Amino acid sequence: MRTVIVVASLMVLSAVDANAQKIVGGAIGASSQSAGSDTFPSLTPGFGGDAISGLGLIDFPFRGHFTIGGEASLAGSITGTQTQRTSASSNAFESRHRDSVFSGVLKFGVPIGSRVRAAAAAGAGGALRRTTRSGTTASIFPPSSRQPFNDTLSDFVFAYTFGGDVQVHLTDRVSALAIARWHRLRDDDLQSDGVVKRGVSSNIVRYGVGATFRF
Repeated sequence: MRTVIVVASLMVLSAVDANAQKIVGGAIGASSQSAGSDTFPSLTPGFGGDAISGLGLIDFPFRGHFTIGGEASLAGSITGTQTQRTSASSNAFESRHRDSVFSGVLKFGVPIGSRVRAAAAAGAGGALRRTTRSGTTASIFPPSSRQPFNDTLSDFVFAYTFGGDVQVHLTDRVSALAIARWHRLRDDDLQSDGVVKRGVSSNIVRYGVGATFRF
C-alpha cells in the first residue's frame, strides 16, 4: 500500500505541465519532537527537544483550487544522554538525532480577500532517520574497564505529512509565507523484536516563516 501511494504521487507529478506557472519557496523556523518510549534496561531514557528547522517547497497548479508539489523538511539535531544494556555490555552515551522528511504534497487553497491565500496540505513520502552515539562501553563480565563507544543508526522510513500554509501577496510574484507541518513517521521507533530503537518520538511538528516566488 505504501509503495502504491508513492508511485501514484510520482505519476501525478510527472503528469503536471512542466510549463505551468510554479511556486518555489522556503521557510525557517523550529522543529519540536517529544521524548520517545524506553525499554529499561535495554535503552533508557527516551529523549526529545527543539531545533532550528528549514523547509523548501515547489508547487504546481493542478486542478481548480488544488496544487501539487514536493517538499523537503529539515532540522538540526536534538540530543540526549542515554544508557543501554546488551547481553554482553553496558553502554553510556550522548545521542544526537535528526529526521529529514521528503514528501509529495497535495494542497487545497482558497483566497481570503485580495491578498491572502490559505491552504490545507496532505502528503506522503519518506524520512531519513539518523542517530549518532558517542560515549563509553564496558563488559558486564569481570574484569572490565570502560572503553570508547561510538555507534550510528540510519534508516529510511515511510512518512505522512499534514499541515497548512498562509501566503500574503506582497507583489505579483512574491509572497510572505507562514507554514506548519506535522510529520508522522511509520516506524514507531521499534525494532523487529519490539525493543525501542532510539527513544525518540516518531511524531514531529515543524513551523516557520519565509517567502514564496511565482515563476
